[in-house]
Amino acid sequence: MPATLMLPWLLAAAPISPAAPAVPCADLRPTVEAIAVALENRYVVAARGVEGAARLRASARHGTVSAVCGDGPARAAVLTRILRDALNDLHLRVAFGPPEPTEPPAQPDADALADNLGIEEVGRMPGGIGYLRISGWAPLPWVETRLANAFALLRGANGLIIDVRGNPGGDGGTVNVVTRTFLPVGAPATLLDFDRAGRPAAADRSKEPPWPRFPQAMPVVVLIDRESASGSESFAFSLREEHRATIIGSRSAGAAHPTRDAVALPGGYALYIPQYRQEGRLSHTDWEGVGVRPDIDAGLTDAKMLAWDVLRQKLGESQR
Repeated sequence: MPATLMLPWLLAAAPISPAAPAVPCADLRPTVEAIAVALENRYVVAARGVEGAARLRASARHGTVSAVCGDGPARAAVLTRILRDALNDLHLRVAFGPPEPTEPPAQPDADALADNLGIEEVGRMPGGIGYLRISGWAPLPWVETRLANAFALLRGANGLIIDVRGNPGGDGGTVNVVTRTFLPVGAPATLLDFDRAGRPAAADRSKEPPWPRFPQAMPVVVLIDRESASGSESFAFSLREEHRATIIGSRSAGAAHPTRDAVALPGGYALYIPQYRQEGRLSHTDWEGVGVRPDIDAGLTDAKMLAWDVLRQKLGESQR
């Protein structure tokens, strides 16, 4: 089809569109200074917090935040990017609005329900191998019934694949209870929490699951990828720490420092800042900045079938 030409008389007759409303801009230097102070006083690794604050202030002196345009959420996204450039921690985040409550609402919202509270797929593969895909870790009061039903469907499986690829994290209590589903009754907490002074921090990581555990002899594979972060990394790390699962896929995101509350900032923003760190009770290591490295590397398209083949081989060996 030939290109359409706009003739001069048509151009002259075209109505003139009203000017677009001006995009609001704001000087975020006071907000950035408040973030820098919070890093110095609250960030879990004190020395890194001081370094990050210095980089953040240097960025502000170069004029990067003297006139940030867009609505509140857009400006918060700019602040988050600049903050993470100054201090590489994926749990650092700036949001527009007051700090979120530390306790979840009594009922899930429509988006969470539309995603089935993160229970994306439950099924059986040939050879009696179960498959469970968890796309998000919803608060346990929301998702307990769904998890119980999923595990009931998987009861009696010969082996189990738990797929947390693309899962960015969520509620730590849910992660802990699912983790302990594969550990012995009364097992010690897999992860230990510490504050910025190195003191043990209170965290209930020994809550027992409200459904039956899976047999210790049942082999388990956890699938991870670069988008597996935070709670999903905790899950994979913990099961490998306890020699309970084989990890297959690609290296995860590297977000280990949990965030429990937020700091109110000038301008109506909230800073979510890690004030605790975790480490494995056996290895005394974590995955911050480096991710959980798989035992077996696999790409997106073949990880699931490779996991099935690994379990099939393990089951064959156990029957010899």
